[in-house]
Amino acid sequence: MYLHIGNDMVVPYREIIAILDLETAGRSAATREFLELLNSKARKDPGAGEIKSCIVTEKEIYYSTISSGTLMKRASMALAMPD
Repeated sequence: MYLHIGNDMVVPYREIIAILDLETAGRSAATREFLELLNSKARKDPGAGEIKSCIVTEKEIYYSTISSGTLMKRASMALAMPD
């Protein structure tokens, strides 16, 4: 299954490590340092709008204009659906 993260991009659920709220992630020095270190690998073009979240996967980091709360709701609803 895949998670739609906006701007016609999808990410396989099995590859997702974390979904971070960029507004609150910057409060932690360790998270801020982690994001700065991996920033060069991020897909930086989320389309129009303010970047609200960061999706960390096994292969890449994606920025999204969709809030982390909405992404988490999408993920939990999809995972709760029977096969």
